[in-house]
Amino acid sequence: MNKQKIAILGATSHIAKGLISNFFQSGDFEMHLYIRSSDKIKDFLEKIGQSKSKDYAICEGYDDFLKHHYDVVINCVGVGTSNKLQGNYSNYFTVTEEYDNLVIKYLQNINPDALYISFSSGAVYGRELKESAEENSLNCIKVNNILKEDYYSIVRLNAETKHRTFNNLNIVDLRLFSYFSRFIDLTDGYFITELLNSLLSKETFMTNDQNIIRDYVHPKDLFSIIKKCIEAKKINAAFDVISAKPVEKKEILDYFSREYGLKYKTISSLANTSATGSKNIYYSKYNNSSSIGYKPEFSSLDTIQQESKYILGNLTKL
Repeated sequence: MNKQKIAILGATSHIAKGLISNFFQSGDFEMHLYIRSSDKIKDFLEKIGQSKSKDYAICEGYDDFLKHHYDVVINCVGVGTSNKLQGNYSNYFTVTEEYDNLVIKYLQNINPDALYISFSSGAVYGRELKESAEENSLNCIKVNNILKEDYYSIVRLNAETKHRTFNNLNIVDLRLFSYFSRFIDLTDGYFITELLNSLLSKETFMTNDQNIIRDYVHPKDLFSIIKKCIEAKKINAAFDVISAKPVEKKEILDYFSREYGLKYKTISSLANTSATGSKNIYYSKYNNSSSIGYKPEFSSLDTIQQESKYILGNLTKL
């Protein structure tokens, strides 16, 4: 049986690394890894023990993308977190459009039967969720007072809407609210990375007194929904990607305090900043992915417990 050919754009991203690792474990796929520079992807493949595998090819640059045949194209290209963006919010629009249009051109002109999987975000629901996302949730944007925190939401909503207009093509938008794996970049500036950095440096973790609720999807669950999309064949839809259960900040703090001796201090005046808006509640109850047979195996706390072990290694309580 011939292996399905998978093109992964932005193959050195956090999301892509987890997918690549799981594709290798599956053994049923041939990956073509698209990147700007090969050094990082070679280092990654070496670290996961797959540098000598025959199930991948490294494609440096995107000039040849339209010349090959793929069964699935997965777009993991992003502009990075606010720490890396450094205020250049126009990249949200230009980078997203560049690679999205490239893949759509591929579907239209090269292989209209291919599946395009695009990573969207829970930000599509707006910059400030007061409650969990639902099927009938609204994204309310003040047209005459658009803030920088609205930009990413608009980008994702625009991309998803564009994809639905190509209803003759196989395009899936996967809305990730939160994702965590052993491959995360600890300089990303998220709550979870700052906490892990505090543990690694043996410093007290500073946090504000606001509760947050997050839905960290496990790499194996993300791979599971990818496979369900591939199996669906003819499909054009957007799905909220959920874990088995979201997690609250206190649960996370309690776990790391109990298991690793985390010391933390609550400071009420500490700002909670995000380039996409303040989201204390950031998860979905819209389980529409069940329509293609997706059922998450891991809770958010499971994900944190299992994946953080690979980052913290033999770190023990102080």
